[in-house]
Amino acid sequence: MLHYEKDSDGLCSKLRKAVLKQGGKEFNIDPNRFTKWEISPRDLIKSTLIGSGQFGEVFEGQLAGKKVAIKTLKAEKDGGAKEQQISDFLSEAEKMTKLQHKNLVQLIGVCTQGNPIMIISEFMGKGCLLDYLRSRGRAVITINAQIGFCKDICAAMEYLEEKKFVHRDLAARNILLSDEQVAKVADFGLAKDSQMGETDIGKLPIKWTAPEAIRMKVSTSKSDVWSYGVVLWEIFDFGRAPYPRMGQKDVVDAVVKGYRMERPETCPEELYDSLIMECWQLEPLKRPTFKLLMKKLGTIQAHA
Repeated sequence: MLHYEKDSDGLCSKLRKAVLKQGGKEFNIDPNRFTKWEISPRDLIKSTLIGSGQFGEVFEGQLAGKKVAIKTLKAEKDGGAKEQQISDFLSEAEKMTKLQHKNLVQLIGVCTQGNPIMIISEFMGKGCLLDYLRSRGRAVITINAQIGFCKDICAAMEYLEEKKFVHRDLAARNILLSDEQVAKVADFGLAKDSQMGETDIGKLPIKWTAPEAIRMKVSTSKSDVWSYGVVLWEIFDFGRAPYPRMGQKDVVDAVVKGYRMERPETCPEELYDSLIMECWQLEPLKRPTFKLLMKKLGTIQAHA
């Protein structure tokens, strides 16, 4: 498609704007939206499928001889994609252009002028933290490695907190690990600018979501702090699903009445008491900031 924007090559005229098919209709994408980030699909080599979700698939690939991750928007049965899916997909990429931190998965570029549209990001060799925790377990993962993951994630969230961004889907499944075992927060599909207080839309990950976000449908950085407490629990229980043997409604009711998950066996008592339980304060304003959590983690690391 980019080829025909530069040269008519037999067409009546050059193409001026890419048009994607969605739901049997045409969907226009502004070619100037990602000017500095646009990559030609011809420069990409797509290989192994490494992940799949409801609306997208992620492939290992190469760009100029360097490994990258290529996220593609899934097509519907009619060959297109729904307008809202395209809008959400591009919105995630746009957020990534504004967020630069060593513990956030970094955007490399986008392909919006072809079909399927794609998001190209840095390749994370050790994959998803959740899978890593479950496959390696306590025989491989040390206490210092676990605390390292906690610090990496907290550093990313402290940055988002400063930028007034709310992730809204913080969970071990949305953390990726580099070959050097550095944890980086990924998946900004639900992220929102929190300065005006954003209303949540759609299905929430109930077992990771703060009570006030479920009840009032509004998320803040303090809601992310609650989710971070659940992620810490996942890390120290080696990827076990939170609130085992409890249904979603049971979790919501129990949490409001004061129930909290017990300390995982490998979790230091100090970390459980001063971080996890503080993240799970029912009153959002009583929860620590990520900046304070980072300071506490530094102290705990020194004694690990």
